[in-house]
Amino acid sequence: MQYLICYDITETSIRTKVAKYLESKAHRLQYSIFLFAGSEVQARRVRAELLLLTAGSEHALLLIAPMCSACTEKLWRSGEMLEEEKDYIIA
Repeated sequence: MQYLICYDITETSIRTKVAKYLESKAHRLQYSIFLFAGSEVQARRVRAELLLLTAGSEHALLLIAPMCSACTEKLWRSGEMLEEEKDYIIA
């Protein structure tokens, strides 16, 4: 399954840690929007790690939205993505 992961974090240091973590786990679509492919268990691990990384934040909004294959096929994008698509290995 694929998951859309978004964040809005005001603190630069925390936002940077979250971005670096997500860059290692998911495909970056926009600055604060990532597409993660993995199982529900793997998505829960990502969620737990994001909660740890943002624990000290006064204003951190996180969103993880599951996307079934039918929803993924209907995903509409315009413009160039920030990075080329790559395969990721989730351990």
